[in-house]
Amino acid sequence: MDDVGSWWILVETTTWTHRAWELVRTVPVDGDRDRALARAAELARTCGASGGDSDDPGATGRRVFRVSETNWLVEIAHSRWDESTGSPSTTTTHVRVSAAVLEHAHEPPPAEPPPPGPLRRAFGRG
Repeated sequence: MDDVGSWWILVETTTWTHRAWELVRTVPVDGDRDRALARAAELARTCGASGGDSDDPGATGRRVFRVSETNWLVEIAHSRWDESTGSPSTTTTHVRVSAAVLEHAHEPPPAEPPPPGPLRRAFGRG
């Protein structure tokens, strides 16, 4: 079970289908608030467009906005050569990084098999 009161880094990206924010990564922080803020700022400067660790953060453009003391909005731009137009094309992705305290955690109950019913017995499964 997660430790209530512990610090976490939350990473969200926008989904292409719904253009809504989706939580894609949670990173526990071994330390206090200052350590969590430092780790979140570091992730904002280095994460990839999918919210994961980037192999080469310098291969993309990046603007990091500190929205509040515990939240960053990251704009990641990637340029490529478009063969069809014969010119460069740039795509932009957004990532949100937050430092947060876990206030409540409750594990789901274990899944149980369905009770045997008449059809399960008829097919020899119950």
